[in-house]
Amino acid sequence: MSSSYRASGDNEPQEKLKWSFSCAVDKSDYLRQSKDFKTIEGWYKQTKKTSDSISSPSIVLNEMVDELVKQTYPRYTNSIIDKIDNKTQFIGGSSGADFDIGIVSMKPYVEFIKIVNGDPMPPFKFTFQLDIDTRISIIKTLNTSVSYIEIRKLGIDLKIWLLQIPYLHLSPPIKLTTKTFDIHNIRIPSRGNGETQNASLFPRRD
Repeated sequence: MSSSYRASGDNEPQEKLKWSFSCAVDKSDYLRQSKDFKTIEGWYKQTKKTSDSISSPSIVLNEMVDELVKQTYPRYTNSIIDKIDNKTQFIGGSSGADFDIGIVSMKPYVEFIKIVNGDPMPPFKFTFQLDIDTRISIIKTLNTSVSYIEIRKLGIDLKIWLLQIPYLHLSPPIKLTTKTFDIHNIRIPSRGNGETQNASLFPRRD
C-alpha cells in the first residue's frame, strides 16, 4: 500500500484513518527494515508464493493496516457518538455550539502467527498507540423517522506511535506519523434510535 493513498468513497472518516495508518507503516524505515518484519515477509513468500507483481511487503502492509483500522474505527466512532449525545440530548432540533471531543487514545495491535505442521508458533506482535484529538463544528439533531446528528465539520489531529515489536518494548516509543485534517458534512445516528452498535460516520446527502 503506497503512502500516496488518498481518502475516497462513502466513508471518508474510515478512509482517512486507513490512509493515516498506511502512511505510518509505509514510511517507517525502523519497522519496515526490522528483522521481524522481514521474517514475516518471508512467511508470505512461502505460503502465498507471491510474484514480482504482487510483492510480499505489500501484503504484509495491507493486512497490518486493515487490522489496525478494524480495531480502532468502531471504538473511535462510538466514542464520538457518546460524547456528542451527551452534548445534544437537551438541545432538541436546534443547532449546538462548537466543542472539543478531546483525545481518544487506543493501543491497537497486530499479531502474525506461523503454522508449522498444524501447530501455531509464538505470535509476532506489533503494538501501536493512536491518539485522536477531535473538534466538532456546528452540530444539529434532525427530527426524522430515524434520528441523526449532523456535523458540519470534524477537525482531527491524529498521532500514531510504535510501542512494541516482537519481543521488544520500545522505550521511548517511536512516533510514526502526525496528521491533521478536516472532514465536512457527515451524519451519525444518535443513541436514541437503537442503531448505533455498529454505527459509522457517513456523508450527509441532501
